[in-house]
Amino acid sequence: MTEIEVSSDVETIVEDSDLPRRLKGKVYETIEAREVSTEEAAAITDAVESRYLDTRIDPLDPVGTVSAQSIGEPGTQMSIPSDERVVVRRDGETRATEIGPFVDDLLSSGETRTIDDHEVARAPDGIEVPSLDRDEQVRWKAVEEVSRHETPDELLRFELESGRSVRATKAHSFVTRSGGEIAPVDAETLSTGDRLPAVGEYDPATAAIDASVLDRSAATDGGVVLADPGTDVIPTHVAWERIESIELVESEYEHVYDFSVAGLETFTTGSGVVTHNTMNTFHYAGVAEIDVTQGLPRLIELVDARKTPDTPMMTVHLEDEYAEDREKAHEVVWGIEATKILALGDISTNVADMLVRVDLNEETLAERWPTVADTDEVAVEIADIIEDSLGVDTTRDGTAIEFGPEQPSYRDLFRLVEQLRDVTFKGIEDVTRVVIRKEQLAEDREEFVLYTEGSAFGDVLEIEGVDASRTTCNNIHEIYRVLGVEAARETIIEETMNTLEEQGLDDVNVRHLMLVADIMTNDGTIQSIGRHGISGSKDSVLARAAFEVTVNHLLDAAINGEIDDLNGVTENVIVGKPIKLGTGDVDLRMGAANPADRGGPTDLAERESETEPETDAGIDGNVEEAEAEAD
Repeated sequence: MTEIEVSSDVETIVEDSDLPRRLKGKVYETIEAREVSTEEAAAITDAVESRYLDTRIDPLDPVGTVSAQSIGEPGTQMSIPSDERVVVRRDGETRATEIGPFVDDLLSSGETRTIDDHEVARAPDGIEVPSLDRDEQVRWKAVEEVSRHETPDELLRFELESGRSVRATKAHSFVTRSGGEIAPVDAETLSTGDRLPAVGEYDPATAAIDASVLDRSAATDGGVVLADPGTDVIPTHVAWERIESIELVESEYEHVYDFSVAGLETFTTGSGVVTHNTMNTFHYAGVAEIDVTQGLPRLIELVDARKTPDTPMMTVHLEDEYAEDREKAHEVVWGIEATKILALGDISTNVADMLVRVDLNEETLAERWPTVADTDEVAVEIADIIEDSLGVDTTRDGTAIEFGPEQPSYRDLFRLVEQLRDVTFKGIEDVTRVVIRKEQLAEDREEFVLYTEGSAFGDVLEIEGVDASRTTCNNIHEIYRVLGVEAARETIIEETMNTLEEQGLDDVNVRHLMLVADIMTNDGTIQSIGRHGISGSKDSVLARAAFEVTVNHLLDAAINGEIDDLNGVTENVIVGKPIKLGTGDVDLRMGAANPADRGGPTDLAERESETEPETDAGIDGNVEEAEAEAD
């Protein structure tokens, strides 16, 4: 069957494969060129066949722009493996136990939901873990949620200078010191020499910490110790240990696990390494934090008064029960975040019948429309939105929706799929992602705060549960349109000050920023500091020319016959005149003057005679003369 000389065994192996004739010919050529054995030929054939089957597209399967793809990073894998031990206190009892069996038990006994391939369940009351706060105090903090998802092929293993070690997925978060503060950092960005926080006295023999620093006696794997329920702050020090080595290791378990913890969102492994969870963020963002422009680029945005920031975002505070109840906070999240079709189900195309089919996920519908009892009602609403947005007629069978172009056309069919991807079914179109975090805003109060990627300030204030008195955004023009110029002025001051503080410049006097904000808003609108704003509107021709586009300003002034009165600093410096400030604002002349010019005495004798004292008679005479004149 082939012109290439190979053994019958090799020929049988190749011909029995599912490869097309073209690829079989390539395999024969490779085998002949390498002069391999029968076993090696079988391995080559299996490798090519596996690669071919993985990439093969069956007839009528949607591909490219019409294939349903996840818009997020499914399973962001911010977790630790099943056998990694963690320190947990439950109902007053403290133990160091493997996180996998512990979470599996909670998931099997409670109500779970699936979010981005993660099985998530609320943790029952009474479960706490040692958590590092921003003040570097270790406190018992409540576990709010637990989760698990499929493990990746490889994990990162970190070994610290004391011998402690911890394994985590590449996207798992740790905390480290940055700019004098404790900040989260992804595992894959760490390198040897960086430092991670660790608590307790580590015992290399047991590969665990002495938990007597956490409670009154030691905790061992599976062993139970009694805790002091009246204690919140744990009397232990935090050691920032250097990372000695980082290596890739294979994952040996089916799942990896994570806790969602209040506050800084940290928990402690059995070896005492403090790790940072990100459950509060990956549920909605797919990333650890919202990416916001900072530093000099952000300062330029502010002083230029740009209409739209590079990374618009909002900080949304919640009211009453919405701020304290996670489920109620989720209702607000789904009311804000734009929900697209790929988040609700799968899209497939039937080229033969010229139909687009949407299979909605009932669990997702129930999660994103929590106040609607029947998912069929949601499916009806989605079908109506599709009809209104795309101008098509839909047919619905439960949660399956089908529609197609008016006339059979591949181009129109694919165009409908592309248009469907852009339709917003719930939420605000300009807000692409929402991060929900539980933060301690006061000493005795924690509440949920939402951070958005994208901004629609006016629309958000109208959503039930949003606290309009505290919610803000980083777009000063949106603040101006919704709340007015005074609010915009305050936002300029606050945003500028926050930007400087993030760069360690917190010693800048706020009065400087207040002056800038006053200049930008003094006429009731927002003006930029630049040639299109304040600098370009100065009365002085030379002052305008000194800033930018010098030739244009001088040419326009000459054509229009403008006159510069040289009242400011810049224009006087340009022409070499003293500025009208300080001594330059006083007309002072110095020199000797001739007394005769002022009508004064010309010699010393005359000056002395003028200074001789008058006699009594002279005085009486003067008085009599004055009285006579008065009469």
